[in-house]
Amino acid sequence: MSCGHSSASCGRGTGRPSVRSWSRSPAEPRFLSTTIARRIAEAARLPDLLDQHPSDTALLARAGRLLARTGCSHDDPTDLLAYRDALILYERVATRAGLLPPALDNHATLLSLALDMSSGPGVLLDWPPGRRVTLLESLGRLLAEPQWASLPDTDAGETDQRLRAGWIRRTGRQPFGRPATPGGLRVEVVAGDPVDREPVETRILLDGRPVVPAFFARGPANSPEFLLDDGQLRAGSEPSEVQLAEACCTEGCCGALYVTIRRDGEQVVWENWRRPSTMPGSREPASELAAYRFDAVAYDTEIARAETDRSWSWPARTTARLIKAGLVERPDLLSQWDARRGWISSGFDDPDTTVVTFGYAPGLGSGKPDGIPLQFRWVVPDDGTPPETQAAAALHRLAKEDPKTYGQVCGGNRERAEELGFSWPDSA
Repeated sequence: MSCGHSSASCGRGTGRPSVRSWSRSPAEPRFLSTTIARRIAEAARLPDLLDQHPSDTALLARAGRLLARTGCSHDDPTDLLAYRDALILYERVATRAGLLPPALDNHATLLSLALDMSSGPGVLLDWPPGRRVTLLESLGRLLAEPQWASLPDTDAGETDQRLRAGWIRRTGRQPFGRPATPGGLRVEVVAGDPVDREPVETRILLDGRPVVPAFFARGPANSPEFLLDDGQLRAGSEPSEVQLAEACCTEGCCGALYVTIRRDGEQVVWENWRRPSTMPGSREPASELAAYRFDAVAYDTEIARAETDRSWSWPARTTARLIKAGLVERPDLLSQWDARRGWISSGFDDPDTTVVTFGYAPGLGSGKPDGIPLQFRWVVPDDGTPPETQAAAALHRLAKEDPKTYGQVCGGNRERAEELGFSWPDSA
């Protein structure tokens, strides 16, 4: 599966000096695909390089960031599993993490690695018994030390550092607060590093193993707004097929992962899995997935806990959720303007904004649109007031003012925009 990612050479044929210079280069791993990150790690023979330069903390920090990038869930987590030295590199970085100077960038790297070792692709590596738990505990102790724990409370300065500090405050203890290898069902909402534009995932673990990278590995788990806010994981009286993940390139290209959830007396059953016929990087048919059964009381308790846990969220994301809930309750707020609700969430480029999208076409409000709808985007900056206040203000504006007068055209085509009397954006 390519998903548009480059498979260009990353210096495999270059000499060790040029690989060594990578550790000093200004390019950040976040700009690399997982495949290129893995190939750099392989070409550099990073564990050996770290052993040759044990006091080089800059190299250690860059190696940690490269390892975190290799397991990036919104790209191709199979690269981490294909990296033969992944376990050794986790070992080197985690055991030497205390050598790193306390800094927000280093804190973010170690937290990203801990999240992957707790509930992400890193869980699926062939760990020796107990070793993953031991490394997680060591990282947890380090990041709890005063010089590390106080970092997110300092003046963060630049936007990226401010975003990162807020993320660490919300997420910093998450991978260390629950058992690393519990049985049964576990649902973890994980918001990745916002500076690296990592997604917010609903990570589902069965018997301690993350379902999406284990069974699908073509993209991240779906968002909590989809799986939890909409009650998709609840077990009702009738069987319900649920999409747990979609390929990074869209379902139409590389597929999606589905499971059917049903209640069977005192149990909840997950069965009839659907996924692509082959796994990434393999032409062999994907194996059939077994049904899972859970105690219904324990299952309902875990889903209810996950649905009500908002500790991962930040103001703009919470505002988006409340606006969406308001529009679900009162669809007339948009239909009165011949508009229909679209995607609503925090901004990708600026997570401190709330983005409301909607479609418009004459007659859309009555269910009889005159042609293909034009897409609009309305950006709501975080003004510092409580999310409840901001959401209420946004819903009030939608009730009183036509959103087409303050939203911007963001989709459709130029001809349709001109036909409906709107300017087509130069950047579209």
